[in-house]
Amino acid sequence: MILVTGGTGMAGSFVVRELQRRGCRVRVLARHESAEIGRALGVEIVPGDLADAESLRRAVAGTSGIIHVARADGRPEIDIAAMETLLDAWESGPFVFISSVDVYGYATDRPITENTPLHPYSAYGAGKVRCEAMLQAAAIKGRYHFSILRPPHIWGPHPRCRERLISARIKQGQPVILPGATAEEWSQFGDAWVDTRELAWAAAECLDRPLGGAANIINDHFGWHELYTALIHLAGSSSPIVHRDLAAISDDELPNKLFYAQSWRYSNERIEQQLGFQAMHQWQTTLAEIVALDP
Repeated sequence: MILVTGGTGMAGSFVVRELQRRGCRVRVLARHESAEIGRALGVEIVPGDLADAESLRRAVAGTSGIIHVARADGRPEIDIAAMETLLDAWESGPFVFISSVDVYGYATDRPITENTPLHPYSAYGAGKVRCEAMLQAAAIKGRYHFSILRPPHIWGPHPRCRERLISARIKQGQPVILPGATAEEWSQFGDAWVDTRELAWAAAECLDRPLGGAANIINDHFGWHELYTALIHLAGSSSPIVHRDLAAISDDELPNKLFYAQSWRYSNERIEQQLGFQAMHQWQTTLAEIVALDP
């Protein structure tokens, strides 16, 4: 029996399907309002959430592996407390933790490897760093098998992903504001992504072949201009893309604007070597699948 926390969410539901495809029995920790989604997936449900330590202990009991996907949005203190409870209840089998490339912060290394120093720029990233350290300490002490996967933006054909990507500005045909005073500048700005199906494959694979550490997992990199050009076209929006100097962009126009004025590049070498990971999906195709979903 494999426990998947967050198994009714976007990434977690794909992990559940991948495990089922491999013939695994799956248990999901689910809040009351999400239990029906879990039942539709055909899994065993343990009612509870990350803030309920006793429900976490019930969920772990009798399992032969844990894939920890869930997170408490905007509440890293709950994520840390939940990791402590899960590790205390963890008795056997591999533990796979879905972390984030946010642990690196505004890193200057190109490419960013797993050896790049961790300097998170947000409380969310700091919480991931703390949880990673707790897992590594528990694994070393108990000699358990563990894996830490660090994904960037997670995209996949799921309604929640559609809601995140198609903003109110795009729906209303308002300008999409991006940083960069010149084409030479803004063409450098971009980020990385991973298809949720690729992430699910890697998480399941880690049960049989634990990494014994952390690994970046990405499909590829993209430019913000190219991404929004495609997204606006696919959504049938009339939104123009407007580039401005970073200082001239208000927080209302682009929240967390400094995040968009970065040129992150990540190395995938470790996961390719240890798992033979080969990304199959391109962002343009995945984006089209997402937008095609019923709103």
